[in-house]
Amino acid sequence: MENQQASGAGVVAADIQDLLLDTPDVEAFLTELARHSAAMLSSPGARVFCGVTMLRHRSATTVASSDERARLLDELQYQFEEGPCLTASRTGVRIHIPDLENDTTWPDYTEVAAANGVRSVLAVPFQLPEDNAKAGLNLYSETVHGFDEAAIQRATDYVQQASKGLRLAVLIAQHSQTAADLRAAMTSRTVIDVATGIIIAQNRCTQAEAVELIMKASSNRNVKLREVAQAIVDSAGGGPISTHFT
Repeated sequence: MENQQASGAGVVAADIQDLLLDTPDVEAFLTELARHSAAMLSSPGARVFCGVTMLRHRSATTVASSDERARLLDELQYQFEEGPCLTASRTGVRIHIPDLENDTTWPDYTEVAAANGVRSVLAVPFQLPEDNAKAGLNLYSETVHGFDEAAIQRATDYVQQASKGLRLAVLIAQHSQTAADLRAAMTSRTVIDVATGIIIAQNRCTQAEAVELIMKASSNRNVKLREVAQAIVDSAGGGPISTHFT
């Protein structure tokens, strides 16, 4: 039994690694992960719909789904701002609702979800560093008590393995965003520096005085410093400014 579990975990880990290598960003990875989850956790005669919720920067939400129905069920939670998956993602606690029609935890959400044919829900949180993101895997079944103890354990083990790939995907995304932010900041700085030089040459003033003129123009016109600086460069015939990285 232990060998079978180890073998299953190895297959999941290998699949998640392939998904990570084959997808260009976190959003695409989550979509493929949702589809893979549905395929792995469904059984003959017991189809499971899967969604993935990721919370970043407190309120920002990334949603990925195995299909259109799972997407609808996830989005209902965001409309009501409550539900099993949001709770599992925020608290890191697994949520299991065996009979949705008889559950009163989230009455608004459960009423609409039940009307869409859902009878039981299982939400399992991913294991992520708290300062990076929070996420959960949402599993929906059309059957009352659709998740028995074996299914719950299988889903929990699956999420544990998938968490490793998701942690890496989040880290890669963070590094990419940091690099993009740095490039944007350096580009803005370059345009402002060039505009400052133009003002110094035209007005024979100091650098501090030139920067102050740009800042005043930005405040008076209620536009960004970079836009004011680019307008100054354009008026001097400088055209678009390129920043070169080495």
